[in-house]
Amino acid sequence: MTLVVLGADAAVARAAATLPADVVHVRLPGAAPLDVPAAAYHAADYQHGPTFLGFVDEVLRPLAPVAVVSLTELGLEPAAVAARRLGAAGVPPEVVRATRDKLEMRRLLERKAPHLNPPFAAGDDARAVAGLFAPDGGHTGHAHGRPGEHGGGRPCEHGGGRGGGRPDGHGGGLRGARAGTLVVAKPVGGTGSHAVTLLRAAEDLPEDRRNRATLLERYVGGREFSVESISSGGRHTFLGIAEKRTEGEAFVEVAHLMPPPSLDAAGRRRVERAVAELLDAVGLADGPAHTEVKVEGGRVTVIETHTRPGGDGIPDLVRLTRRVDWRRAALGWVLGVGPREEPGEAAAAAATVFVTAPPGRVTSVAPRPEPAAWRLEHWDVPVEPGDPVTPLRSSADRLGTALLTAPGPAACAAAVTELRAAPLVTTRPANTPPPAHPRTSCSGAGAGG
Repeated sequence: MTLVVLGADAAVARAAATLPADVVHVRLPGAAPLDVPAAAYHAADYQHGPTFLGFVDEVLRPLAPVAVVSLTELGLEPAAVAARRLGAAGVPPEVVRATRDKLEMRRLLERKAPHLNPPFAAGDDARAVAGLFAPDGGHTGHAHGRPGEHGGGRPCEHGGGRGGGRPDGHGGGLRGARAGTLVVAKPVGGTGSHAVTLLRAAEDLPEDRRNRATLLERYVGGREFSVESISSGGRHTFLGIAEKRTEGEAFVEVAHLMPPPSLDAAGRRRVERAVAELLDAVGLADGPAHTEVKVEGGRVTVIETHTRPGGDGIPDLVRLTRRVDWRRAALGWVLGVGPREEPGEAAAAAATVFVTAPPGRVTSVAPRPEPAAWRLEHWDVPVEPGDPVTPLRSSADRLGTALLTAPGPAACAAAVTELRAAPLVTTRPANTPPPAHPRTSCSGAGAGG
């Protein structure tokens, strides 16, 4: 039987190679070749609808694949469309669209589970946008729910699609902000914190974003978590919950910790129940999901969800803490292959940590740390002196990655704090000349006296 995989990177291709199927990879033209065994590799622009549908009919249909899947964001909808066109297994296209279109997801939740939503508005609804900044929580414009559905009439806060909490990354609300004044604007189809903006007044929304392509949501306080799940026949199995740390008003993720240090067993169950309710609302009965939520007190608010595993090394956290190959499970469900536990001892806790630095030019890069209280599993900081460093506005502005394990959640949190505080990459402002090297005199004049 043939399994078609769109947009695989090396890690996904290696996971696919372990499945009981002839794997056919479809990758974008110009993608770097993968040194991973497969039945075939094809190049096709699956992001261009007409071109890709022609490829589906001419190249994929004769293969009679049993399933078409993707674990990359921009491949999710093309894979779903191809699967339906070929009568193969896959996530239904309408489910993928409901998760990729953040405004559509909000409207679905508004009908089916309004208590999981913050107040929200489309960018082209001026009255509803203005209402979001009102002290009553913005219950104007198209129905955002009754005040009691958003925490007993208390102003609801929201952390945007990629992160939340304070810009210092520890959650709990933005310092110096008045309650009921913060709104997050983000692209309806965005990822990776791209173009996520914190607004303090309706007039702060640029004219070119006052359209259906922008979603605005009240800022949500509390801490943010991401949840990995696999569904089968409407039953949702949870493989891990990671706690996020974010920075800046674009809420860029700088660390993921699994298991979450600040959630007890009851809190984890509360989060899992909310995610199950969300997945039921969007209609995901079969397949993987990566869902982001915020928790404040006893309330869980959905930020977004995707029909794929999380990025940022989260599958590695699942592997380390659960001994489950999350990428393999996320591909294999269409073949009836569920999550399987690999041999070996699971780590008590693990984290991915991202290296950042002030904008400018790199002046130095620290060597790989040699910790005593925790273990560094992977270290990748490819920047070099002289490289430019841009302001931290999206995931693309991060400079490197560390993967670590620790003897427990508290030790893991301490390790993350230690790494984030260390001057791993130092910079100087881009318009500042490098320090002059003093000349030394042959006679040594001035060296003493």
